[in-house]
Amino acid sequence: MSQNRFWYSGGLKEWIFTTDHKKIGIMYFFTSFIFFLIAGLMGMLIRYELTNPGIQLPSVGGQEGADLYNYLLTGHGTLMLLWWAVAVWTGAFGNFLIPLMIGAKDVAFPRLNAFSYWVFLAASIMVLLTLIPGNWIKTMWTAYPPFANNPNAGPVAFYTIIINLYGIAATAGSVNFVATILSMRVKGMNFMKMNLFVHTILAANLIQLFGIPSFLGAVNLLFLDKYLGTNFFNPELGGDPLLYQNIFWFYSHPAVYVMILPAFGIFSEVIAVMSRKPIFGYALMVIAIYLIAIIGFSVWIHHMFAAGIPDWARVLFSYTTILVGVPTGIKIFNWLATMYKGSIRLTTPMLFVLGALFTFLIGGLTGVLLAMVSANLGLTDSMFVVGHFHYVLGMSVTFAAFAGILYWFPKVTGKMYNEKLGIFSFILVFIGSNIFYFFQTFSGVLGVPRRYADYPNIPEWVLVNRIETLGAVILFFGVLIFIINVFISIIKGKKADSNPWDSPSLEWSFTSSPVELGNFKEELKEINKNWYPYDFSKNESEGIH
Repeated sequence: MSQNRFWYSGGLKEWIFTTDHKKIGIMYFFTSFIFFLIAGLMGMLIRYELTNPGIQLPSVGGQEGADLYNYLLTGHGTLMLLWWAVAVWTGAFGNFLIPLMIGAKDVAFPRLNAFSYWVFLAASIMVLLTLIPGNWIKTMWTAYPPFANNPNAGPVAFYTIIINLYGIAATAGSVNFVATILSMRVKGMNFMKMNLFVHTILAANLIQLFGIPSFLGAVNLLFLDKYLGTNFFNPELGGDPLLYQNIFWFYSHPAVYVMILPAFGIFSEVIAVMSRKPIFGYALMVIAIYLIAIIGFSVWIHHMFAAGIPDWARVLFSYTTILVGVPTGIKIFNWLATMYKGSIRLTTPMLFVLGALFTFLIGGLTGVLLAMVSANLGLTDSMFVVGHFHYVLGMSVTFAAFAGILYWFPKVTGKMYNEKLGIFSFILVFIGSNIFYFFQTFSGVLGVPRRYADYPNIPEWVLVNRIETLGAVILFFGVLIFIINVFISIIKGKKADSNPWDSPSLEWSFTSSPVELGNFKEELKEINKNWYPYDFSKNESEGIH
């Protein structure tokens, strides 16, 4: 392989000191994926605990099995949400793809980009330190006071430092992406000629810029309460725990759209190419992306319906929660319309996208139910909510990420993945996840509470928990086969063409596979007014010069 290819260029020193967006994207990806696996193993231990009544987990280092369960729940939630569902988009996919899609040679601030990754890695190393029994954080990922101020909650200072480092990295990355997309597009590429994935990354990073300060504010005020004796959230001395929840969820619900909007971008890229049709209603799709981002900041109170808030607030935020489903519904309709009468190729990326659409639809329907105050009050502390957000976030995001990994696999590695192994992994992941999360949602209707390490020996509860564990095991093996496929294909995969999908998008039609250090095969000066990333009627480089 030629040494001018990014994958094979430079030694360890060059990788450590690199400012190349592609290398940084790959480093983000491997860091994010490692923590996805750690979080997944934590999830399997949680399933082991819940398969049968009684405490199953062992005591470790003087900590009881229930303490280990609380730590696993905290770690699983934090890592899956922030290290996987956010970082895999804003760090990995965004870094590698955005400059290629907009015709730029790099991001706007390459050194800031490198700084962002290394701060993210520092936060990641601190997360690994929490694996030591004395460092277990047991606050859940939300770290609600007054529980977080309890001595048994673990070292909240650790949690605060980790979140601050994460927030610094995310803010630096967001500034970079917004500046890059707004100012570094190739001449001739206006906002209505950008890939929808670029729009989703822009919207996600705007959410990060507006929302992260409130998230950091919440955890830092919590730190002051616990260690310096302030009373922002202590009701005995005039504080208000609901203040924390308001500040925390003001970012943490919009963060849901940081996780799912780029997944929507993946849906659009894969569906258009695999259907050989332009995106139906492109302009509406763009509007819907930014409407979701804006409305997303007006729904956070639905996390607090059972927390004693006024009725007027419950009614108002119930309506806004339902309202956010309107632009989402537009997008689902347009994806289906794009596929209608298309020449659909059921490749593994397309199957994962279709699977993601299904899981997101199920999760969205359960979300509409939770938007109803009366239903929410009965279900909010049950496994129904856990099933809901695993459908709408856990699996929809993961399906989309797996689709994206395989779709751009030739562009990153210059190799093709194994289609048979890919389809087999999809079947296992799809079946396993739906068995797991359907019965998890159903168990909530039966009254199974969330967050508890133990539950009564009620036959119906035991049965659904055992079925969930069966689904989790199938899901585990599906993910394992997916990983095996990726590694085997990197080593032994067939050489890929520069554009195996025949996509007119810039990252496919104007770069080699794998991408060269300078990104483009020749200098990209401008695109003309007829170029469009989803126009399958022209030759791949027509309209580019």
